[in-house]
Amino acid sequence: MKPLLLIGLMILGLASGCGPKNRGAETPASVEDLNRALTVVTMRSGGGPPATNELAAFLKLSGQSMPVPPLGKKLVLDPDTRQFILVDE
Repeated sequence: MKPLLLIGLMILGLASGCGPKNRGAETPASVEDLNRALTVVTMRSGGGPPATNELAAFLKLSGQSMPVPPLGKKLVLDPDTRQFILVDE
């Protein structure tokens, strides 16, 4: 009885992992995620603010894309806090 139960659980586990994967579909990152990426990439490079493509590449590792600001807003780098913020256009 135990072997049948184990085989059934293994089949169930394998079947639940099968199916179409949504590869390549990235979700836009939040401003907080972008600021985390900015901190990590800046610490890794040791210099000033990194290039946008470096941030985009880092976010892509976690399946995210650069955030899209809402209409009437834009993302800017605050020189005092060294963090991205949303401001009116």
